Amino acid sequence: MQNELKIQVAELRRRLQQSPGDASLLGELSDLLLGAGKIAAAMNILERNWVNGDSAPASVSASERGEERARRAFEQGLDFADAYLYEEAVSAFENALREGMDSFELHYCLAGVCKSLDDIARAMTHCRKAIDCNPAFPPAFILLGGLYREKARYSESIQACKKAILLDPDCVTAYYDLACYYTLSGEYEKALAALEMALCKGFSDFDWIQRDVDLQTLRPRPEFELLLKTYRSSAA
Repeated sequence: MQNELKIQVAELRRRLQQSPGDASLLGELSDLLLGAGKIAAAMNILERNWVNGDSAPASVSASERGEERARRAFEQGLDFADAYLYEEAVSAFENALREGMDSFELHYCLAGVCKSLDDIARAMTHCRKAIDCNPAFPPAFILLGGLYREKARYSESIQACKKAILLDPDCVTAYYDLACYYTLSGEYEKALAALEMALCKGFSDFDWIQRDVDLQTLRPRPEFELLLKTYRSSAA
């Protein structure tokens, strides 16, 4: 269902880029989001004034108004990202930056939506800023590993995952991603060990393991099938 919504949103977003401000398309997109429960994103799309709006009381100081605008822009960015409206999410997050917000959460979210738009260079910049702001946040290192993977820099992906594991030894995603990067590097024994750790820690999406292109060259190995068989029977 989520993938279907993502595809529908992307198609409507493409049509809106060709016909900016088309009221019927905006209404269609808003109805789609409302039907999917993305109410905040639907309202933002309808209003179309989220970048410049300022509802802060006149009694607050200029800096407080800026903080309020930054907070609202950040929240709108989250709503847009949740609704797969990545271009709008980037604009909202960048507006929060302009209003003075400089938190690791903002940079991490910006990195994520930039990655979704295949803007890897900008995603890398914000991911590193997120890590600079908070070097103890494992998901940022997992994201960094994924960004290096897009550049086929697998050794750096591996190092990023290892940092995430050092911060959180129970990080299932980091172990699974590590298995993928070792596979892409041709280090199959290490890949199997990392995959076993991911399964041991609770990774249970066996269908995805059988489809994941990153593990394509690992699957023919008999140890791979034995590993999956063992943990499938344990999960049954």
